[in-house]
Amino acid sequence: MLDWKVPSIGVPKKLSSVRFVMQSFQRHLERLMNLEEEGGYLGIVGEAKPHWCPKVEALRSEHDQFRAAMRDLVPEIQSLCQDDEQRLLKICGEIGSLLRCIDRHDQKEAELLQAALTLDEGGEG
Repeated sequence: MLDWKVPSIGVPKKLSSVRFVMQSFQRHLERLMNLEEEGGYLGIVGEAKPHWCPKVEALRSEHDQFRAAMRDLVPEIQSLCQDDEQRLLKICGEIGSLLRCIDRHDQKEAELLQAALTLDEGGEG
């Protein structure tokens, strides 16, 4: 949707779609991050590997950055005029950049969780 060409679909339709999806995504992302933070992988990794707490905290900090970015982007999209194609394209670029950051973050989370649950550091027997 971010890559939809405006001449073929028009600014109003693209803007309406971006608004709807970003509102839905903001709610979904917030729920997901809350689950991770409250009883999710953050706690699991901290319990399994207490010395990895700085890594966990770095990922938790990224959650705050994502929340801040969404708090900025969603109202900006809501206030956008239907004839401001240049600003819409700029915002779509910012959304794309945020989504790439979230994808990298998800990969780091998966790698950390997998390592915490499977890495045998010895010390037994």
